[in-house]
Amino acid sequence: MTNQSRNGIDVILAESLKELSENRPIDKITIKEITDKAGVIRPTFYNHFQDKYELLEWIIREELMNPALPLMDAGMIKEGMTFIFTAMEKEKSFYTKAAKIEGQNSFGEMIFACAKEIIIERMDYEKVRSKAKYDWVTPEIVAEYYARSLCVAVMRWIDGGMRVPANEFVEVFMSLAEEPIISIF
Repeated sequence: MTNQSRNGIDVILAESLKELSENRPIDKITIKEITDKAGVIRPTFYNHFQDKYELLEWIIREELMNPALPLMDAGMIKEGMTFIFTAMEKEKSFYTKAAKIEGQNSFGEMIFACAKEIIIERMDYEKVRSKAKYDWVTPEIVAEYYARSLCVAVMRWIDGGMRVPANEFVEVFMSLAEEPIISIF
C-alpha cells in the first residue's frame, strides 16, 4: 500500500465502498461504481488507490488499526484491541463481507499484514533475542506467529457471526496468547 494519509476523498471513497457492499459482494463492486457513488471521476480514485483492495486495506488501517495505536503505545494492549473489535462489530455487515474476499487480496491476509507490522514496530527486539533459545527465532518469526494467531481468531470470530462480544473475544484471545501451550496439555 502506498504511504497514504487520511483525507476527504479517501473517506468519501471508503464510505462509497461500504455503502455499495450492503447490496453486493465487495469483489463484484467496480471502481466505476465506487466513483459514481462517491461523485468523483475514475482518475480521482486512481490518484489515491491502485484498486479497491488497496482501498479496503486503507479502511482497515485508518478505521481500525491507527486509532487503536495510541492505546497500544501507552501499554493498553487490551483496550486497543477492544477498540478494533468493537469498531468491527459496529460495521458487522461490511467486515463480514470483507472477510469473504479470498485469494491474493484476501481480507485475512490484510489483517495479518497489518497485525504483523504493528507487532514488529512495537516489539522489544532485545527481549525476544534474550528469551529465544536459538538464533533462528527472530523477531520477525515471533511477530508472524502472533499475527497469524490473531488473524485465525479474527476470521473465526467473523465466520461465527461475531456472536461473541468484542470485549469477551479480546479477553479470551489475550489469555490464550499469554498462556504457555504446555499448560493446556
